[in-house]
Amino acid sequence: MTVHLIGFHVAADGVRLYDRMALVMDGEGRVSGTLDRIAERDGVARAGAVRGLWAGGRLALMLEFAEDGALASATGVMLDLAPEARSHGAALVGRIAGQSARPGGAAGAQAQPYVLAHAPAVRLDRSPTHGWGSVLDRAVKQGETVLGIHGPVGPRQTPYSFSTDDGLHVEPTGYGHFVNHACEPSCEIVYDDATALPTLVALRDLAAGDEVTFDYTQTEGDLAGSFVCRCPARVHKV
Repeated sequence: MTVHLIGFHVAADGVRLYDRMALVMDGEGRVSGTLDRIAERDGVARAGAVRGLWAGGRLALMLEFAEDGALASATGVMLDLAPEARSHGAALVGRIAGQSARPGGAAGAQAQPYVLAHAPAVRLDRSPTHGWGSVLDRAVKQGETVLGIHGPVGPRQTPYSFSTDDGLHVEPTGYGHFVNHACEPSCEIVYDDATALPTLVALRDLAAGDEVTFDYTQTEGDLAGSFVCRCPARVHKV
């Protein structure tokens, strides 16, 4: 069975990077699969491959990228299952090692924090309306919670942030970063009583392949950035 995950870390130059992974694990804990590394600044994806090993709640991965048929760079990631509960998904937290230019080359930047998130109903795919989007991997019923939003919480609002129930803003590090706006959305925001963090709940029965969307104006009244809405609604709110 293929498992869809999304990795996140901030590169040494400050660029936020997201790794879209599709992984398969054999009966002995060996992991293999594909990845697309997506840079927040331009949304361009760089294709690569993943190999690794899962044992005792720890996942060791090697992320490899090729150019002209040869290995151009390889990065190691060591992750442990997050001790805190994650609503509607799981998270592995760890560090990504410094990158080597080629096999045997000198290590680059020091290790950076890395988060690898899994949401049972969601995968990352191309959006029909705007770049990348969070898309349903299976059907969900009206009222079912689709996705929990997680990430650093603080006073700063950004074009990708969600407001929390206590007036702060959460900057999503997983699939929440790729939830697009729709004037007639598939999901609505409901707040978790224990954490004050937002979750996305299905407004109607949804099929596999439907995009997870919500109305941005319902969580951030004054939007931090302008954009052209390309959703199929006849009347647009933004």
